[in-house]
Amino acid sequence: MSHSVQDRSRAQWPDLPEGTRLLHGAVVRPPYWLYENGQYLGAELQSVDQQAALQVPGVVACVHMGNFLGVLAVQAEQAQQGAALLDARWATPVAANQAALPADEAIATTLSAPDQRYEWQSAAEHQETAWARACYHGKQLYVWAHTQRPAALLIELQALSGLPSEQIHLQDIAGNQADAYDCAMDAAVMAFGRPQAVQVRASHSEVTIGLSVYKGSTERNDLNAYLRATRWQLNTLSGARPSLAAILCGQQDLPSSGPTVKSDYFSAPTPNYDGAAASSDPNSLAQATVFAQESQFDQDCHSLGLDPLEARLEHVSSPQGRELLQRVAEQSDWSEPLPTHQGPLRKGRGLAYSHIVENVPGQAAREQWSAWAVDVSVDTRQGTLSIDKLTIGHDSTELGNPEQAPESAPALADRLGRWAQQLLNNGVGKGGEGSSDSPVQETGDKLAVQLVKRESAVGQPLAWNQGVELPAAAAIANAIFNASGIRLTSAPFSEQSLALGYQSDKTASNKKRKAWWGALAAVATGTVLSALPWRPAIAPVGQVDTSIFSELAIERGRLVAIAGDCMVCHTAEGGTPNAGGLGLDTPFGTIYTTNITPDKETGIGSWSYKAFERAMREGIHQDGRHLYPAFPYTAFAKISDEDMQSLYAYLMTQEPVKSEVPETKLPFPMNMRPLVAGWNLLFHRDPNAYVPDPTQTVQWNRGAYLVNSSGHCAACHSPRNMLGAEKGGKANFLAGGFADNWEAPALNSLSKAPIPWTEQELYQYLRTGYSPRHGVAAGPMGPVVAGLAELPESDVRAMAHYLSSLNPVESKQEQTHAAQAARLEQDSRSNKDVMVMPGENLFNGACAVCHDPRGGPVLFGARPSLALNSNLHSEHPDNTIQVLMHGITRPAQPTLGSMPGFKNSMNDEQMEDLLNYMRARFAPDKPAWTGLKDKIATIREQKGHL
Repeated sequence: MSHSVQDRSRAQWPDLPEGTRLLHGAVVRPPYWLYENGQYLGAELQSVDQQAALQVPGVVACVHMGNFLGVLAVQAEQAQQGAALLDARWATPVAANQAALPADEAIATTLSAPDQRYEWQSAAEHQETAWARACYHGKQLYVWAHTQRPAALLIELQALSGLPSEQIHLQDIAGNQADAYDCAMDAAVMAFGRPQAVQVRASHSEVTIGLSVYKGSTERNDLNAYLRATRWQLNTLSGARPSLAAILCGQQDLPSSGPTVKSDYFSAPTPNYDGAAASSDPNSLAQATVFAQESQFDQDCHSLGLDPLEARLEHVSSPQGRELLQRVAEQSDWSEPLPTHQGPLRKGRGLAYSHIVENVPGQAAREQWSAWAVDVSVDTRQGTLSIDKLTIGHDSTELGNPEQAPESAPALADRLGRWAQQLLNNGVGKGGEGSSDSPVQETGDKLAVQLVKRESAVGQPLAWNQGVELPAAAAIANAIFNASGIRLTSAPFSEQSLALGYQSDKTASNKKRKAWWGALAAVATGTVLSALPWRPAIAPVGQVDTSIFSELAIERGRLVAIAGDCMVCHTAEGGTPNAGGLGLDTPFGTIYTTNITPDKETGIGSWSYKAFERAMREGIHQDGRHLYPAFPYTAFAKISDEDMQSLYAYLMTQEPVKSEVPETKLPFPMNMRPLVAGWNLLFHRDPNAYVPDPTQTVQWNRGAYLVNSSGHCAACHSPRNMLGAEKGGKANFLAGGFADNWEAPALNSLSKAPIPWTEQELYQYLRTGYSPRHGVAAGPMGPVVAGLAELPESDVRAMAHYLSSLNPVESKQEQTHAAQAARLEQDSRSNKDVMVMPGENLFNGACAVCHDPRGGPVLFGARPSLALNSNLHSEHPDNTIQVLMHGITRPAQPTLGSMPGFKNSMNDEQMEDLLNYMRARFAPDKPAWTGLKDKIATIREQKGHL
């Protein structure tokens, strides 16, 4: 995409707006929106109170046009805070929505649970979030965005701005492959009539496209009956649609662009009408639909004992499609029997087909057909697989560009083969859009790939475009099922999912007995080792050869160290990073952290990798003594081998620092390190790396891995028993704890937050240190957030996705969050009972200038709402006392601003009055805190957390 769909090289482009020339927009979507058959069927905006949003520092304006609602601010965080505080009232036309549902699809909305669910991890999970910028310069509109549908975007921008096409310019964003179609229109709407440019960044609260299958009852044992009784539900909006901004602004008669899947055997999926549907780009939705429906068709054929090829030929109505299927089958030797199984090695063959119609404004609709036949080998013992052969057929009504040399057949075959291999290793989206046109990594040996193509009547080659790869994932999944009996329902795939799936499907009793005896032997061996009060030393190495560590491994290790907060704990106040000496206060005494720089005398410079790994996984020092469990080796044991090796590479390539740390001296009997062996026997029984859950998505597993391994979140956020171990059981996992004299709140269903945490709010908090509906990160959480800011965005989103699954928020609940927040704010303004409390004057003098929702000047930084602050709603006053006493001198992000402490300006009695006032005013439904006098005296003596 150049300046626009047409050549606009003569246009004088302004520089990409930055700094003070750029405003940030945050968009508020309706709690319920749907777009079907050219009609908006969602919630209607009745009224909006902008006052609270406009009082947020940095907020410039609120934008309201029809059902479109947004906030503009100097900083993105300020815009998000303002958007969260908008008091918008929506009316949902329930009757209209029900009437709009097709009668023959009503069955899908009445079933409580699907018979099967297929998921497609869209490319957005692995890449930076989509964003766009727009500005009006003179009588010209400039838009910076990447999109796969520039022609449709141009038409929408014309309708929105009233400008002719020659005055609208689109510029692609180099390096960002996420589709920003919706962001571009949001930015254009919000930039209208303003001197500055506006940037809008997508929230991506949903990156997994899910299709649920509902199988109606049928007594007839034939495929036609199966297909007629099947209904599909989708968790996203229809892909071929105008932008959400155009829909919400009420623009009419806009074209729907993008590919539409044409299935001859299944009905089209319908969006889930229960709550707000998510948004996805048309190409990701087409990939998800073909994967799900072609996999389910194969499953139905297997259930009825039908040949998948013959069944498809019977149901496909398109002559081009049938001919293509036949030619691919012939070329792939479909009718030839597969080799017999040899031990654990099994062969499988799979077939999948797609037919799409792509609408491009101003052009005739283009039809594309594609068919894939895949041969695979599966090792059922190891759970590994390989692709042996690909046969790929493609037909199209579109001719290739005569001005460009067509891609050679070998190059095309190589590109498609490498992309298919990456489907097996979750490679889609890593630097690309999740298609065969995206950059793909070299994967070793080249596959045997055969291309089946039709020559056009005019002798000009047919266009080979992105539609060619749509059946790939389903064909691979069908081949895996044919070989192993395992049905993979989430793509892209992983060999770990296959291995675990096969393990869960084992039924032979002799294998079960062997597995049981093997597990018993392993447990017995581990028990004996962990119970030993001493362990042998591992000989020091004279010199670690750091030349073998690649830059990629070192960088990966740096990120592992950041995720694990190595520097936070192993750096004394004012000391050299990682040189140790920080005192950790525990119920058993102060434990001083060690020097983990590669100094040979005082650090780990003489540690072999074997010694390092043993310390990380088992808590055993190089010299054989037990490490105290204040070092969270129970969590670090879950780190993968690759990440552990990379962490070792990173630490060993840092500057060595000679630094003796204070000796840890715990009272008897805690000073007896051999006793830790018994502790390990009770509480550290599994020193192995994290194993993915095959029933969960790739994103969920990534988040679970980060949270439970290097992130060691449970070390602070789970309660501990009298021996200092995390309490077991699901109910105690991340159920809240204490660390460094601060409360680490519950992250599960026991959370005391007045507004439930959503996935997007968790992401915003972890990424920026601030959530408008919960507060700012302070105390020990501040450095954690500062570290997370350096991790890839996809990793932080994965953590938020996993954590949100522990206390899921239903879509109906999410709709009421803005109303709940507005009610809590209003209650705190109008609570007259607290105005006679002695803390009122103290609050007005010390806190109101930043935190009073009744008013106040605009100041730099965040202005957290105390009515929504989780700490004031907690059972424990510790965090509130810590912040009031010691302030926040080093915020997680500089843009959040700092807060002074009042330790030296308020005595204990004043502090108690202020705490009682704040609890009564901002958490009136909670009982008064007890024991404040003692808590205040104790925390006053503490140093505080910088």
